[in-house]
Amino acid sequence: MIQSLLPHRPRIAVALSAALAGLMLASPPAGAEISVETAERFSYVLFAPGSRSTSMSGSTEDLRRARALRAGNEALLYVRDARGAYVIRDAATLRRARALFEPQEALGARQAELGSRQAALGSRQAALGAQQAQLGAQQANAPPRRAVDLGGRMSALGRQQHALGEQQHALGRQQHALGQQQHRLAREAQAKMRALLDEAVRSGLAQRVN
Repeated sequence: MIQSLLPHRPRIAVALSAALAGLMLASPPAGAEISVETAERFSYVLFAPGSRSTSMSGSTEDLRRARALRAGNEALLYVRDARGAYVIRDAATLRRARALFEPQEALGARQAELGSRQAALGSRQAALGAQQAQLGAQQANAPPRRAVDLGGRMSALGRQQHALGEQQHALGRQQHALGQQQHRLAREAQAKMRALLDEAVRSGLAQRVN
């Protein structure tokens, strides 16, 4: 789930929307949240080494507790399930945990790129809209021949607007498809994170913290 990084909220369903991008994504300063609702309570907070960047599924309380258990900017995984809360500092386990989110990060970069293209199209649409408004104002008081000429120019601008709208619609469909993939990847990461915790508990690499 990469998480751009926005203020943390209680657990919510993943949604990747364009923009907005969010993403999410490329090593922002705070922490970003990717949340997936599950039948059982399962939360995690993964800190990247030497960074405030986080990948997480959980609540602001989970984030607060994880931060309190972290020493400086160390890499750390905080996980909580029905058994209790655990901290994992084992380097190999943390590398495996970070690898779970690489597909989401790559997808988030694609979403961000699409969001930039949508924003550029939106700027062009706004500029065309301003031109249409100016022509409309001129047309209101123009003599008949001039009004016809202005009407033709407005029609041409309208065709451009329509073409840009079609492009926006196509990009929106792509964003929707990427959002669905992001949701699927987040659910897969959640399941793999559970398995990783179970393995760490069995091997003694997970430290119980409550």
